[in-house]
Amino acid sequence: MIDRKLLIQDAWNLYIDAPKALRLKQRLRVLVCPFEEVVGFVPQGATVLDIGCGSGLSLALMAARGRQITGHGFDPSDVAISLAQKMTAHITHTGSTLTYERRDARTEWPQGTYDVVSMQDVIHHVPVAHQRDVFAKACRSVRPGGIFIYKDMSMRPRWRNFFCRLHDLIIAREWIYPIPVATIETWAAEHGLTTEVAKTAHRVVYGNDLRVFRKAV
Repeated sequence: MIDRKLLIQDAWNLYIDAPKALRLKQRLRVLVCPFEEVVGFVPQGATVLDIGCGSGLSLALMAARGRQITGHGFDPSDVAISLAQKMTAHITHTGSTLTYERRDARTEWPQGTYDVVSMQDVIHHVPVAHQRDVFAKACRSVRPGGIFIYKDMSMRPRWRNFFCRLHDLIIAREWIYPIPVATIETWAAEHGLTTEVAKTAHRVVYGNDLRVFRKAV
Protein backbone atom coordinates (compact mmCIF):
# COMPACT_ATOMS: atom_id res chain seq x y z
CA MET A 1 0.00 0.00 0.00
CA ILE A 2 1.20 3.52 -0.79
CA ASP A 3 2.34 5.65 2.14
CA ARG A 4 -0.46 8.14 2.83
CA LYS A 5 2.09 10.75 3.93
CA LEU A 6 3.43 10.81 0.38
CA LEU A 7 -0.05 11.44 -1.02
CA ILE A 8 -0.65 14.27 1.46
CA GLN A 9 2.54 15.92 0.24
CA ASP A 10 1.60 15.27 -3.39
CA ALA A 11 -1.77 16.96 -2.86
CA TRP A 12 -0.07 20.01 -1.38
CA ASN A 13 2.50 20.27 -4.19
CA LEU A 14 0.13 19.63 -7.09
CA TYR A 15 -2.16 22.52 -6.15
CA ILE A 16 0.57 25.04 -5.43
CA ASP A 17 -1.13 27.60 -7.71
CA ALA A 18 -4.52 27.30 -5.99
CA PRO A 19 -5.82 29.66 -3.29
CA LYS A 20 -4.57 28.45 0.07
CA ALA A 21 -8.01 27.37 1.30
CA LEU A 22 -8.60 25.20 -1.79
CA ARG A 23 -5.05 23.86 -1.60
CA LEU A 24 -5.61 22.86 2.02
CA LYS A 25 -8.91 21.21 1.06
CA GLN A 26 -7.06 18.81 -1.28
CA ARG A 27 -4.64 17.90 1.48
CA LEU A 28 -7.43 17.28 3.98
CA ARG A 29 -9.28 15.12 1.46
CA VAL A 30 -6.38 12.67 1.48
CA LEU A 31 -6.84 12.35 5.25
CA VAL A 32 -10.50 11.34 5.01
CA CYS A 33 -10.51 9.23 1.81
CA PRO A 34 -8.54 6.00 1.21
CA PHE A 35 -6.62 7.27 -1.82
CA GLU A 36 -3.60 5.19 -0.84
CA GLU A 37 -5.67 2.09 -1.58
CA VAL A 38 -7.44 3.44 -4.66
CA VAL A 39 -4.20 4.41 -6.39
CA GLY A 40 -2.81 0.95 -5.71
CA PHE A 41 -5.58 -0.71 -7.73
CA VAL A 42 -4.72 1.20 -10.93
CA PRO A 43 -2.50 -0.70 -13.40
CA GLN A 44 0.49 0.95 -15.02
CA GLY A 45 -0.43 2.69 -18.27
CA ALA A 46 -4.19 2.37 -17.77
CA THR A 47 -6.88 4.53 -19.32
CA VAL A 48 -8.95 5.93 -16.46
CA LEU A 49 -12.34 7.65 -16.33
CA ASP A 50 -12.98 9.59 -13.11
CA ILE A 51 -16.68 10.35 -12.66
CA GLY A 52 -17.41 13.43 -10.55
CA CYS A 53 -13.70 14.17 -10.43
CA GLY A 54 -14.03 17.40 -8.46
CA SER A 55 -10.73 19.28 -8.63
CA GLY A 56 -8.97 16.32 -10.21
CA LEU A 57 -7.20 15.02 -7.12
CA SER A 58 -7.67 11.29 -7.65
CA LEU A 59 -6.23 11.21 -11.18
CA ALA A 60 -3.48 13.61 -10.13
CA LEU A 61 -2.38 11.31 -7.31
CA MET A 62 -2.30 8.35 -9.70
CA ALA A 63 -0.04 10.37 -12.00
CA ALA A 64 2.16 11.62 -9.15
CA ARG A 65 2.70 8.05 -7.96
CA GLY A 66 4.01 7.01 -11.40
CA ARG A 67 1.04 5.15 -12.86
CA GLN A 68 1.56 6.85 -16.27
CA ILE A 69 -2.14 6.90 -16.97
CA THR A 70 -4.29 8.51 -19.63
CA GLY A 71 -6.95 10.04 -17.42
CA HIS A 72 -10.21 11.77 -18.24
CA GLY A 73 -12.24 13.39 -15.48
CA PHE A 74 -15.53 15.20 -15.53
CA ASP A 75 -17.55 17.15 -12.98
CA PRO A 76 -20.48 19.61 -13.08
CA SER A 77 -18.61 22.31 -11.14
CA ASP A 78 -16.97 25.07 -13.19
CA VAL A 79 -14.79 26.08 -10.23
CA ALA A 80 -13.56 22.52 -9.63
CA ILE A 81 -12.80 21.86 -13.30
CA SER A 82 -10.92 25.14 -13.63
CA LEU A 83 -8.77 24.17 -10.65
CA ALA A 84 -8.18 20.69 -12.11
CA GLN A 85 -7.13 22.08 -15.48
CA LYS A 86 -4.63 24.46 -13.89
CA MET A 87 -3.22 21.65 -11.77
CA THR A 88 -2.25 19.57 -14.84
CA ALA A 89 0.75 21.87 -15.38
CA HIS A 90 2.37 20.07 -12.45
CA ILE A 91 2.01 16.49 -13.76
CA THR A 92 3.77 16.95 -17.11
CA HIS A 93 6.92 15.21 -15.82
CA THR A 94 5.06 12.07 -14.73
CA GLY A 95 4.40 10.47 -18.12
CA SER A 96 0.63 10.78 -17.59
CA THR A 97 -1.89 12.75 -19.63
CA LEU A 98 -4.87 14.18 -17.76
CA THR A 99 -7.86 15.99 -19.27
CA TYR A 100 -10.81 17.47 -17.43
CA GLU A 101 -14.15 18.79 -18.60
CA ARG A 102 -17.37 20.17 -17.19
CA ARG A 103 -20.11 17.58 -17.62
CA ASP A 104 -23.09 16.42 -15.58
CA ALA A 105 -23.29 12.65 -14.98
CA ARG A 106 -26.99 12.75 -15.88
CA THR A 107 -26.24 13.90 -19.43
CA GLU A 108 -24.39 12.17 -22.28
CA TRP A 109 -21.08 10.58 -21.23
CA PRO A 110 -17.69 10.40 -22.98
CA GLN A 111 -17.60 7.79 -25.73
CA GLY A 112 -15.63 4.56 -25.46
CA THR A 113 -14.57 2.31 -22.61
CA TYR A 114 -11.73 2.46 -20.09
CA ASP A 115 -9.38 0.10 -18.27
CA VAL A 116 -10.43 1.73 -14.99
CA VAL A 117 -13.58 3.63 -14.09
CA SER A 118 -13.57 5.44 -10.75
CA MET A 119 -16.61 6.78 -8.91
CA GLN A 120 -15.81 8.19 -5.48
CA ASP A 121 -18.30 10.02 -3.29
CA VAL A 122 -20.55 10.73 -6.25
CA ILE A 123 -23.67 8.60 -6.23
CA HIS A 124 -25.09 10.09 -3.00
CA HIS A 125 -25.15 13.51 -4.69
CA VAL A 126 -27.21 12.20 -7.63
CA PRO A 127 -31.00 12.62 -7.28
CA VAL A 128 -32.63 9.29 -6.42
CA ALA A 129 -34.51 9.10 -9.73
CA HIS A 130 -31.20 9.14 -11.66
CA GLN A 131 -28.93 7.06 -9.42
CA ARG A 132 -29.45 3.69 -11.07
CA ASP A 133 -29.03 5.13 -14.57
CA VAL A 134 -25.81 6.94 -13.62
CA PHE A 135 -24.42 3.77 -12.07
CA ALA A 136 -25.36 1.81 -15.20
CA LYS A 137 -23.48 4.31 -17.36
CA ALA A 138 -20.42 3.82 -15.17
CA CYS A 139 -20.63 0.04 -15.60
CA ARG A 140 -20.95 0.36 -19.38
CA SER A 141 -17.83 2.56 -19.45
CA VAL A 142 -15.64 -0.29 -18.13
CA ARG A 143 -13.94 -2.26 -20.88
CA PRO A 144 -14.19 -6.09 -20.77
CA GLY A 145 -11.62 -7.25 -18.22
CA GLY A 146 -11.38 -3.76 -16.73
CA ILE A 147 -12.15 -2.61 -13.20
CA PHE A 148 -14.65 -0.28 -11.59
CA ILE A 149 -13.44 1.39 -8.38
CA TYR A 150 -16.40 2.47 -6.27
CA LYS A 151 -16.15 4.38 -3.00
CA ASP A 152 -18.88 6.01 -0.99
CA MET A 153 -19.91 6.64 2.59
CA SER A 154 -20.76 3.72 4.82
CA MET A 155 -24.32 3.37 6.12
CA ARG A 156 -22.96 1.78 9.32
CA PRO A 157 -22.04 2.54 11.98
CA ARG A 158 -24.71 5.19 12.19
CA TRP A 159 -22.49 7.71 13.97
CA ARG A 160 -19.98 7.70 11.12
CA ASN A 161 -22.80 8.01 8.59
CA PHE A 162 -24.09 10.98 10.58
CA PHE A 163 -20.76 12.80 10.23
CA CYS A 164 -20.70 12.09 6.48
CA ARG A 165 -24.18 13.57 6.11
CA LEU A 166 -23.29 16.54 8.28
CA HIS A 167 -20.15 17.14 6.22
CA ASP A 168 -22.13 17.39 2.97
CA LEU A 169 -24.82 19.49 4.58
CA ILE A 170 -22.21 22.04 5.71
CA ILE A 171 -19.69 21.87 2.85
CA ALA A 172 -21.92 21.10 -0.15
CA ARG A 173 -25.09 22.58 1.39
CA GLU A 174 -26.90 19.52 0.17
CA TRP A 175 -29.05 16.79 1.68
CA ILE A 176 -27.61 13.61 0.27
CA TYR A 177 -29.09 10.25 -0.80
CA PRO A 178 -26.67 7.40 0.03
CA ILE A 179 -27.25 3.90 -1.29
CA PRO A 180 -26.57 0.74 0.76
CA VAL A 181 -23.46 -0.95 -0.61
CA ALA A 182 -25.38 -4.24 -0.92
CA THR A 183 -27.60 -2.53 -3.49
CA ILE A 184 -24.51 -1.30 -5.35
CA GLU A 185 -23.16 -4.85 -5.48
CA THR A 186 -26.46 -6.08 -6.90
CA TRP A 187 -26.48 -3.39 -9.57
CA ALA A 188 -22.88 -4.20 -10.51
CA ALA A 189 -23.68 -7.90 -10.88
CA GLU A 190 -26.55 -7.04 -13.22
CA HIS A 191 -23.97 -5.50 -15.56
CA GLY A 192 -21.57 -8.45 -15.51
CA LEU A 193 -19.21 -7.16 -12.83
CA THR A 194 -17.95 -9.32 -9.99
CA THR A 195 -16.61 -8.07 -6.67
CA GLU A 196 -12.84 -8.46 -6.23
CA VAL A 197 -12.30 -6.20 -3.20
CA ALA A 198 -14.86 -5.45 -0.50
CA LYS A 199 -13.78 -3.46 2.53
CA THR A 200 -14.64 -0.57 4.79
CA ALA A 201 -11.96 2.05 5.36
CA HIS A 202 -12.48 4.31 8.37
CA ARG A 203 -10.76 7.69 8.19
CA VAL A 204 -11.04 10.16 11.08
CA VAL A 205 -14.81 10.20 11.83
CA TYR A 206 -15.86 9.03 8.36
CA GLY A 207 -16.67 5.55 7.13
CA ASN A 208 -15.90 4.59 3.52
CA ASP A 209 -17.26 1.56 1.68
CA LEU A 210 -14.69 0.58 -0.94
CA ARG A 211 -15.47 -1.91 -3.72
CA VAL A 212 -13.43 -2.99 -6.72
CA PHE A 213 -15.48 -4.71 -9.42
CA ARG A 214 -14.14 -6.60 -12.43
CA LYS A 215 -16.03 -6.79 -15.71
CA ALA A 216 -16.14 -10.18 -17.41
CA VAL A 217 -14.08 -10.57 -20.57
